Amino acid sequence: MRPLFLAVSAVLLVLASSGGAKADYGAYRDALNQLRTARAYIEHPDSGVLHDQEKTAMEEIDAAINELESVANDGRGPGDHPPIDTRKRWIARLNEAAKLLGKAHDNVARENDSSGVRERAIQHIAQASKYIQQAIALEQ
Repeated sequence: MRPLFLAVSAVLLVLASSGGAKADYGAYRDALNQLRTARAYIEHPDSGVLHDQEKTAMEEIDAAINELESVANDGRGPGDHPPIDTRKRWIARLNEAAKLLGKAHDNVARENDSSGVRERAIQHIAQASKYIQQAIALEQ
């Protein structure tokens, strides 16, 4: 009985150390929250009309969210984010979205993931940031 116990213990130890244990992806979950909040800031502009830059930024944010949810689904939906101040002027909301995208980028970049999700999510976040910067430039 003792040799069987030792064999099973050895197999469990190997599985745990070789990646058999599920990854935590805490940084990805933080990034998901930041991405959802950034999206909420740009979802409803002052004028009621989204320009192509904001629309494309939202598409890129959605793509980044989908990538991250493929490995770190936190069970939340697009509307699950902290409350946003919709009384802020549009330019201030775009700037807030840009800051949140920067934080999301940093969180994704620090996650140790070899599946390719990190790189794809970073690309989508970078594209969203580019379009938000274009929208900010148009507002100034």
